[in-house]
Amino acid sequence: MNGYGKYKTWAEIDVAALRRNYRRIASHVHKASPDCRIIAAVKANAYGHGADIVAQTLVEEGCGFFAVSCLYEAVLLRETVGRDADIIILGYSLPEDTETLVRQGIIQTIFSPEYASAMSREMARLKASGILPRTAVLRTHIKLDTGMNRIGFDGADAALAAEQIAAVLALPHLKNEGMFTHFATADEDRGEGGLTARQLARFEAVESLLKEKGICPPMLHCCNSAAALHLPRGYKDGVRTGILLYGMSPDGTILPDFTPVLSLKTRIAHIHTLRAGESVSYGAAFTAERDMRIATIPVGYADGFVRAFAGASVKLADGTAAPVVGRICMDQCMIDIGDADVRPGDVVTLFGGDDGSMIEALARIGSTINYEITCILTPRVPRIPVNTQR
Repeated sequence: MNGYGKYKTWAEIDVAALRRNYRRIASHVHKASPDCRIIAAVKANAYGHGADIVAQTLVEEGCGFFAVSCLYEAVLLRETVGRDADIIILGYSLPEDTETLVRQGIIQTIFSPEYASAMSREMARLKASGILPRTAVLRTHIKLDTGMNRIGFDGADAALAAEQIAAVLALPHLKNEGMFTHFATADEDRGEGGLTARQLARFEAVESLLKEKGICPPMLHCCNSAAALHLPRGYKDGVRTGILLYGMSPDGTILPDFTPVLSLKTRIAHIHTLRAGESVSYGAAFTAERDMRIATIPVGYADGFVRAFAGASVKLADGTAAPVVGRICMDQCMIDIGDADVRPGDVVTLFGGDDGSMIEALARIGSTINYEITCILTPRVPRIPVNTQR
């Protein structure tokens, strides 16, 4: 046994790899911009890796700024990282959640004049009713939409955006600490012309107008992981990095300087012979042309190993590739083990433990991207930290 005998399907989180990835990112960024802060994106349960494991490790590495998607994630993260770390919610929070935001010291993204006014009004109500002290403020960052067209002040009209942001900055009860945008194609154009260059130009146009007014927010951040690799001009005061932390490539290529952090593993539950002419799994979508040795493994789409991955190859304990045959079930699927010397209880690696090739191949088969695969791993797959020595 390897120490994980009580698990039939589990994800190993390589803590040492996470540390190395973080250090490489920080070293790369700080060569060009020594004072730039690394903002670790740990939303979606740290891209499926386990936010508690990841955040605690990064705090030990000196990271003090984290990005999440919602209040639920922020409150859980606060328990892990303590009161000193900065936590920003990159998306929408209900105005009714303002009290919790303030008490937890969470930074809320402000993305429109209307939303800013709603949050300011809620702050006024909470103070007037005595729920919050008169001195309380809601920490905020402004989101500028420069081409993603998701949320944010419209950066295509720099003058209007600057005017609206100036009005928001004058609202009571809100304490602005930064402004940011998000690149839509940095994984494709690498900042060399195209949409990323146009987005950065739009951001800097608004930045310039706010500086002329003397009201530019103190912390500016534009770059995601892809831009962190290729666009030092866009580093500003902070770089938000997610996928690179986890050792996966923003564009599907193999990155020799980064190590994938997550390996998904399971065990052989049963081995049987599939007779020629017999089918396997739902819909009888696969029929054997010859007798085949089939192993059943206890992982399926309820674990996040979805039906689109049918036909993918997994790796047996001896390194042999074994293709998934038939449709993937909710809790199980079947693999062709050929003549491999394996038995029930042996470990099967679904992806990970390599340079990233397995997850990239899985992404191609599933017509998706590498980090969607890790994000959709469900809570019933335990995340087990390994290589934890510092």
